[in-house]
Amino acid sequence: MKTVTAASIAILSLGLASAGIAQADQGNYPDIVTPSTQTRAEVVHELRVAQSQGLVTEDQQPDYPQLQNTGPSLSRAQVLAQLKQAELDGQVVLDNTALHPS
Repeated sequence: MKTVTAASIAILSLGLASAGIAQADQGNYPDIVTPSTQTRAEVVHELRVAQSQGLVTEDQQPDYPQLQNTGPSLSRAQVLAQLKQAELDGQVVLDNTALHPS
């Protein structure tokens, strides 16, 4: 009984030690703190000046490419019909395990 208890304690402590080492390795990145050189009021003031000069608008959108509307979208039945036709024409090859509704 004492041998089993001693072995259990040894295994448990070894597991806890390895978990502690793994956790310690994750904290090896330095905390980079960039101190602010301006107060919040100064930043807000600079923002208001830029807005008054037209450099920044309140609702300014990011410069993402806009999707082009190409017309009405196809229904599910139309897409499935196109898929069947593409399979018949040999443009699309689906293996036997691929499932799609008919």
